[in-house]
Amino acid sequence: MRKVWSLAIVLCVFLLGSNVFAMTSTNFSIPWDNVNQGGYDVGTSTNFSVRDTIGGVSVGAGTSTNFQLYSGYRAPEAEYLLSYIVKTGNTIFTTYSAFTNGTGGTVTVGSAGGFSIGDLIAVVENQGFGELVSVGKITNIAGNIITVDRFEGDGGSMSASPSGGDDRVYLLSTNSFSFGTVTVGSENAAVVGTAVQTNVPAGYSIYVEANQNLQNGAAQVMSSVTDGSVTLGSEEYGAEVTGATAVNPGTDLGVTTTQRVIQTSGVSTGGISDKVGMIFKLAISASTNPGTYTQTVYYALTANY
Repeated sequence: MRKVWSLAIVLCVFLLGSNVFAMTSTNFSIPWDNVNQGGYDVGTSTNFSVRDTIGGVSVGAGTSTNFQLYSGYRAPEAEYLLSYIVKTGNTIFTTYSAFTNGTGGTVTVGSAGGFSIGDLIAVVENQGFGELVSVGKITNIAGNIITVDRFEGDGGSMSASPSGGDDRVYLLSTNSFSFGTVTVGSENAAVVGTAVQTNVPAGYSIYVEANQNLQNGAAQVMSSVTDGSVTLGSEEYGAEVTGATAVNPGTDLGVTTTQRVIQTSGVSTGGISDKVGMIFKLAISASTNPGTYTQTVYYALTANY
């Protein structure tokens, strides 16, 4: 037996574009303010509305090869939007008996308790190093049938009616997970799901980077996978990403202090977020040093300009 170790997922967002500084107090917020000669914030009639400012200076967009700047009072309203969710969790889950893939996909669960509309979920078939994963955002719950906006991941290869006892639906609602007690010969896997939405015409990219190698209190480091596959019986640690916008899907890569891109798209997402599943995998050998191993993984989202 080996001692418990945990891996913490830390969320981090970098947005490219102009920064808007707001004035706030306990009960009020002024997101934008402007000292000027006149104008009215919003003017409306039966069929029209106008937002006007008199005397605005240097309002508009400026661009170069690598940067884009919006300046002026109204500029923030024209900014591109970036939003995303990165969540994990292996404590709230249920079995499932039926699965349909794609947009408006459904999963019939053993119990819908603890799940809510808006939650991110991961459907996992044959849990372990070869598991299949699909990630979706809940849009409806009717009895034990959960409907999502769109399942993305390995859904095209997943069974409509899973038969094993290792098929589960996980609620992705926290920013950390623990593999618990790890033993030689056990396949230790945990899922992180991402959901990105943006109107940037050139799309976006998500990068991951760890604060340190996975290591214990004595600074003994768990070996990172180097051959593309975490193998049972060897000491190896890494992660795989899956989904239409995943980078290098199906390959186990090291999670280290070297930054790498895991998800990217060259177009805006439209009305439904792009999702990937990131499967963290760990195997140990008889010679692995015991201890509590920890690591923080940073996720960074950037727009493609």
